[in-house]
Amino acid sequence: MNSAALPACIVLAGGLGTRLRSVVSDRPKCLAPVGSRPFIALQLEMLATRGIQRFVLSLAHLAPMVQKAVEPMQSRLRIDTVTEPEPLGTGGAILYAMHQAGVQECMVTNGDTWLDADLGGLIAPLNPAAHEKLRMGCTVVADRSRYGGVAFEGSGLVAGFLPKGAEGAGPINAGFYRLHRSALDGWSVGAKFSLELDVLPGLIAAGAVSATPLDGAFIDIGVPEDYRRFCDRYA
Repeated sequence: MNSAALPACIVLAGGLGTRLRSVVSDRPKCLAPVGSRPFIALQLEMLATRGIQRFVLSLAHLAPMVQKAVEPMQSRLRIDTVTEPEPLGTGGAILYAMHQAGVQECMVTNGDTWLDADLGGLIAPLNPAAHEKLRMGCTVVADRSRYGGVAFEGSGLVAGFLPKGAEGAGPINAGFYRLHRSALDGWSVGAKFSLELDVLPGLIAAGAVSATPLDGAFIDIGVPEDYRRFCDRYA
């Protein structure tokens, strides 16, 4: 693929990490140590091997600490940082980062998510002729009770979400997206809002959210047991 067509990837790394605070209390969760390195270093390097050439880190909590941690990587990877003026929620952070970085279409992931998968389905541009405004990466896990699930229409569109608590294997929202600025129409730069609660339901109802499978190792390090599992595997 022409490198000019590759999108920037916004990494949402501004969260407080309250669920992980019992084991990582002195730094943002994206800097949780994995051996001698911060998690985000491993994450960005892995994503770069999957074809991403530009990263935009959306920061808030302890932003200077994250900026300092990624400085040594900036000679090898293109990493820009954007600091929210105040916590804006996932949707507000994405819109603010897109505005600051000057992008109209981008990929988005979370700064505590490891998904070692082929990203071709997200790197491919959106299809505006099909009214596609957001493409959601979905992955199958052995137990989706912690995450909830995703329901699909036969056309490959996302039909809705299943509640948390139901045990068993199934597809979940992997927290990895490709979206166009028009997906956030109606919201102003600097507004506080949630992508998951305030944006996705309306887009799904309008048939504007497609799904793409992402098959690979998936770990959300946001809770202590999964953080330890990640360290056991990758440290």
